Amino acid sequence: MFWINEKVDSIAILKATGFSGMDVSLIFITIALVIGVFGGALGLVFGFGLCNLIDMVPFDTDALPTITTYPINYDLRYYVIAVIFSIAATYFAGYFPYRKASKIDPVEIIRGK
Repeated sequence: MFWINEKVDSIAILKATGFSGMDVSLIFITIALVIGVFGGALGLVFGFGLCNLIDMVPFDTDALPTITTYPINYDLRYYVIAVIFSIAATYFAGYFPYRKASKIDPVEIIRGK
């Protein structure tokens, strides 16, 4: 809700200066997706590094004598799922606030300031 209130003014100004609803939507969705892509990439790098550290921790147990470190699954599908989730989450985080703020009349917002 806080993010919506911050962006209502920006949306109103853009619409009042002549941007169409589709242009404003494209701007906010693009910003959200850029954040999602870079945040997802940073998360993948950080997560992969953390998995490598955990993979070095000794794991000795009598029940599993062939396993010497904590077992980590580096399957590519988990990384793909993480990227898809990151992009989808930021898309919806940009779309829903825009949709709510776009229903407000820009003249009322500017006049209220």
